This record gives sequence, structure tokens and C-alpha cells, in this order.
Amino acid sequence: MTQPSIYANNLTEKQVVISQEHPILLNKSKEELEDLLNNDVVFDSFMESVEQVRNMKNLQDEMRMGNETMARKILSREQELIQLRNKVDEQEEGLKKLYSTFEEKLKVQQETLKRFSPSILITKLKSETQQSDELSEQMAKSFLDKELEVDHFLKHFREVRKVYHLRNAKVERVSKQPGILGTI
Repeated sequence: MTQPSIYANNLTEKQVVISQEHPILLNKSKEELEDLLNNDVVFDSFMESVEQVRNMKNLQDEMRMGNETMARKILSREQELIQLRNKVDEQEEGLKKLYSTFEEKLKVQQETLKRFSPSILITKLKSETQQSDELSEQMAKSFLDKELEVDHFLKHFREVRKVYHLRNAKVERVSKQPGILGTI
């Protein structure tokens, strides 16, 4: 609606944009507009009188003051932040030492647990079973060679054979159920 009347007054397209965006310039004469373009003092004075420019400057001042306040607040906490950073560094160093100790102890644990691996346990059980059998055979031979008395032979021979049979039963059980010892 307003455009036909503006174009009716023979305004160019640029003048229409200026009139819509900056209506304050419509009230200025040609001489005043030329003064604005040619005289910096007049231009600065005019710009300071424009409400939008004043609002923008006020907003800039508020933002600058807000930034300065925030910067002061951050700088006032600089010592606290440095102390906290130092504490973090100390704790990180302590953590590294503890982790190193943990890794060393973990290696010791793993080495210790190797003795209890199923294959080692089975081998050890078979070896001890064989030793019990050999010991009982030696005792029987000593008895037959009359190197041991009957009471002593019977007492110890029974114990050694009992151990042998218990160990042998365990070897057979593990052979039939290999997963019984689990995995380490």
C-alpha cells in the first residue's frame, strides 16, 4: 500500500529502502544530508542522536562491562585454579605410582597362580602318586629283606598305600572329568 504512494512521489528504489530502514533521514534536506556525508563532526553528532545507535552503544557498553566483570571473576579465581591444577597433578602422579604397584602385584599374582594351573596340578598329582607307589614298594622290599619290623611296616605301609590310592583316585577322576580343576 505504501509503495505505490512512495513511487508516486518519484522515489528511486534506493530511496524506498532508505525510507523504510532509516525514516529519520526522510526529514533531512539535501544540504543536511550533504553535511552528514562531508562533515565528520556533524555525522558523529547525528549518529549519536539516533535512538537505534544509542541503544546499540548501550548494549555494547553493557556487554563490555559484563565481559570485564567475568574476566575479573575468572582472574580472581586464578590462584584457586592453579592450586586445583597442582592437586590434580599430584593425584595423577600418585595414581601412576599406585597403578605401577598394582601392575607389579598383578604380575606376581599371575606368576603365583601359574603353580595352580590345571596342567601343573595334574602333573604334580601324578608325580606324587608315583612317589607314594615307589615309597610303598621300597617299604615292602625292606620288610621282605627283614629291615623293618612287622608293627612298623604295617603302620607306615598302610598310611603310604592309603595316600597312594587317594591320589590315584584323584588322577582317574581328573582324567575322566578334565574340567573339574577349572581354568586359571
